[in-house]
Amino acid sequence: MLNISSKNTKLFRIKAWLLVTFLMSSKLFAQELYDITFEDKSLKAGIHASPNGTGLFYRNTVPVKGKKFRVFDISLTGVRSIKEKTILNQRMFNPSPYVYGKINRLYALRPMFGLQKTVAERQSKNSVGVNIFALGGISLGLVKPIFVDVEAVDPNTPNAFYTLSLRYNPSSINKDKIYGYSSFDKGIGQTKPQLGLSFKAGADFNWGYYNSDFRSIEIGVLLDYFPARPEIMYGIKNKVVYSSFYISFALGKNY
Repeated sequence: MLNISSKNTKLFRIKAWLLVTFLMSSKLFAQELYDITFEDKSLKAGIHASPNGTGLFYRNTVPVKGKKFRVFDISLTGVRSIKEKTILNQRMFNPSPYVYGKINRLYALRPMFGLQKTVAERQSKNSVGVNIFALGGISLGLVKPIFVDVEAVDPNTPNAFYTLSLRYNPSSINKDKIYGYSSFDKGIGQTKPQLGLSFKAGADFNWGYYNSDFRSIEIGVLLDYFPARPEIMYGIKNKVVYSSFYISFALGKNY
């Protein structure tokens, strides 16, 4: 009887240990495959790059119904003209490159609202989720004048020169005397706003641990409309619509 009891006790301990191990493994497995429900909110921030310019953006999504989300997105990027051509004045000592004929820089601050729909939800840490979205809103254009460093003759000292920072105007400044751009702070006080409209649509690909941070790559199309036709390049008819494909990378969090 003692032997049988001892064997039963040992068998019971083994079964109990296996049961505890199974329950712990099941819990860990459930945590590993923790699924984001469509009630989860999220936010992300990252960098945006396109042929028209680069910048930063932030996005917040809030569930609406089912697989749909309400989106708030804000970005600040530069907007370039397709006519821009960078040159270097090799007649000067230690010059820096600048864009010939570009008299103003244009930056676009875009607060936008829209909708996002989940096409493919992440099922595990090794899978990729896919969202599609469409956003629209106001585009606040900031037109900042460009200043350049120019070689100037010192009127008090014969054959002596000094560097003078002037607002760039190709019609009045000899390009052979230009060293390059002045410091960025030059002209900030003369920045002028211009209102416009913006539109963004694309697809978001995201991956990561569902109960923590995630990463995403986004591709899409971006359009800015400025009816006042901001003057970026000198001597040409500048555009009112700037459109381009873009790609962005962001770090995000579900909450």
